[in-house]
Amino acid sequence: MRFIHTADWHLGRVLHDMSLEPFHEQFLDHIVELTREERPDGFLLAGDVFDRAIAPTTSIELLEDALARLVEHTRIVIIPGNHDSATRLGFGSQLFRDRIEIVSRFQRIGTPVVFGAGDEAVNVYPIPYLEPDIARYALADEVTGADESPALPRSHEGVMSGALRRVNQDLSNRPGHSIVMVHAFVTGGTPSDSERDISVGGAQNISVTAFENLGYDAPLPRTIDYVAAGHLHRPQNITAQIPIRYSGSPMPFSFSEASDHKTTSIVTIEAGRVDVETVDVPQPYELRTIRGTVEELTQSPPAWAERAYVSVEVTDQLRPDRLHARIRAIYPRALVIRHTGFSRHLGSSSPRQVVEPVDMAEMFFTKAFDRPLDDAERAIIHDTWTTMRAEAVQ
Repeated sequence: MRFIHTADWHLGRVLHDMSLEPFHEQFLDHIVELTREERPDGFLLAGDVFDRAIAPTTSIELLEDALARLVEHTRIVIIPGNHDSATRLGFGSQLFRDRIEIVSRFQRIGTPVVFGAGDEAVNVYPIPYLEPDIARYALADEVTGADESPALPRSHEGVMSGALRRVNQDLSNRPGHSIVMVHAFVTGGTPSDSERDISVGGAQNISVTAFENLGYDAPLPRTIDYVAAGHLHRPQNITAQIPIRYSGSPMPFSFSEASDHKTTSIVTIEAGRVDVETVDVPQPYELRTIRGTVEELTQSPPAWAERAYVSVEVTDQLRPDRLHARIRAIYPRALVIRHTGFSRHLGSSSPRQVVEPVDMAEMFFTKAFDRPLDDAERAIIHDTWTTMRAEAVQ
């Protein structure tokens, strides 16, 4: 059986105040045409369909149109990512489960979308993005006993392991092959500047062992055949005993991705063998970065100066007169123009320390009150932040 694996569309995204909607329209035309040509058994969209929880109306219309065209050629399985609102994306999912499956509820974890039958069947297990502060309670009842903690560990590793144990409970009694869809940061992946940080307790990673062992401490007699991952925007394979792949975003969403090779993954599972091929995604725009003095940047501009969207770093020691006008005269699509020359002489700064919002709030109130917070005050801060995170993914 063959599947198209894609993710991280981020409909509604802007790039330094430039709307990407016209470019998304071109991509969606491409992905529909690819699906028409390939006629896969399934189409797997592994999260971050939209760029924000409350998506623009035009982005919703783009998705509706794309799904209407895609469903003519294949069955579709979608999970929400950390940018999506699971509730909004999942609206109507109980109404159209024949050709489109949107799995947004934790209660569905462990229940596969089955393609085919018997030993040749492929069981697709969708796991929506797991916000640890919510999922550790929502998944706990299914995986812990009466004498154990009522909640899973407060980490991405902990909640994903709980979800994978649910998958194992079902898979161990099913014939055929298996694919797990996730939206997560798997250890060994290479990020870019355009992913949102999802750290909890300073960590956002999930080990490959969690997937290899399906959430248990030791290997099992049977494991999954392929992990269709979303979240990281660079197309890449993760080194593991089972195939774990990020399809990547369809176009660059930051200048850190300027040289990335964007592709769509096509997965074939047959007779226990998994093959992954990639198809290039036509790039509707070009990103470039350039650095130098104003004279260096304007005297002999490159051939792509007028067509590419550019991030420009100007290194003159003193800020040049009419800096933006002079740069844009040569690079009319410059999205970022920074003067960094003077900062080079200020010396290096210490590395920035990442502080979690709960800790930052506690530090602020401690400073304001000139005393340590008591347990009740800390509990209020923690509960408030937990509630805010829960509302953000609704």
